[in-house]
Amino acid sequence: MRILPILLFLISFSGISSANCAGPNVFPSLAESERQALESKAAAVPFSEGLLWRAEKDGVVSHLIGTFHVHLPEHAAMVTRLGELTPQPEKVFLELTDEDQLGFQRHLTENPDSYLIQSGPSLIDRLGPKLWPRVEEQLKARGMPPFLAARYQPWFLGMTLMLPPCAYEVVKSGKKGLDQQVSAMAKSNDLPTVSLDSIDGLLTLLASDPIEEQLEDLRWGLSLNTDLAAPDLIGTVIAMYLDETTQLIWEFNSAETFKNVSEDADQARLAALLKQAEDDLIITRNAAWAEVLAMELTQTPALVAVGALHLPGKHGVLNLLQNAGFTLTRLPLKPL
Repeated sequence: MRILPILLFLISFSGISSANCAGPNVFPSLAESERQALESKAAAVPFSEGLLWRAEKDGVVSHLIGTFHVHLPEHAAMVTRLGELTPQPEKVFLELTDEDQLGFQRHLTENPDSYLIQSGPSLIDRLGPKLWPRVEEQLKARGMPPFLAARYQPWFLGMTLMLPPCAYEVVKSGKKGLDQQVSAMAKSNDLPTVSLDSIDGLLTLLASDPIEEQLEDLRWGLSLNTDLAAPDLIGTVIAMYLDETTQLIWEFNSAETFKNVSEDADQARLAALLKQAEDDLIITRNAAWAEVLAMELTQTPALVAVGALHLPGKHGVLNLLQNAGFTLTRLPLKPL
């Protein structure tokens, strides 16, 4: 599993850009033929659009919401809409509950060898005078002293650089993404929350590669000399999310990513990495989640809140539930 380059190229969905964590929607400026090709490709997959869905089987009704992991002003209206659902959920499923997120952080604190280079040269020496300055520049833009990251394992450095600079200000402000707002709503209503991911599973996904393989991937990503958080794309991603064109987010990001590479060998490597990203971060996790949900959602009315990119496609959560006998109905997202 080569998770680092996946992080480096697909993190733009969770990122934010500019001082106000916003940016222009560049999709309308693309050539008409390019727009049409991307829209046609997106429309060809099941459940290509829609963020709020009703799922029913055996007389039990639940709902699914596609989330954006970083705060958006529009989240307040979405939370209000969730409060209007009928029936109201008796249980909430999240990618990772607040408790398990804290458990993940606690595990890293108690096991520094899982994210730090404990012996041998630091990243300063391992990346050298050509590549380390590119890391320094991006860390300084995020208000982080570079020496603090010099002992990070490459996978953890990739996580650190996932969000563009203004995201750190958003986090410091205490503003929450939709997942966290759903979690807060559950707590205020005394609803149990359940993680669809596990701490062990995430650690295996993120940190299982040998250091040398991580370094090889990091060097390759940095050699392309592009901002790891793709801040110029985030305004478009936000616009597509709010327009509920979820599959188009994937098609657009993938197409734009290929524009960063020109050599045939890099193109081939990137194509393989994007396929691996889809397999490891989306398809495999969706299958595991759907197996749990297919049983749980026939027993208890629930709310499922997962990243929007997990909803569409043949291997998306919605299609997997439909294949398991659920009736799926798209619902309007705006408050009634």
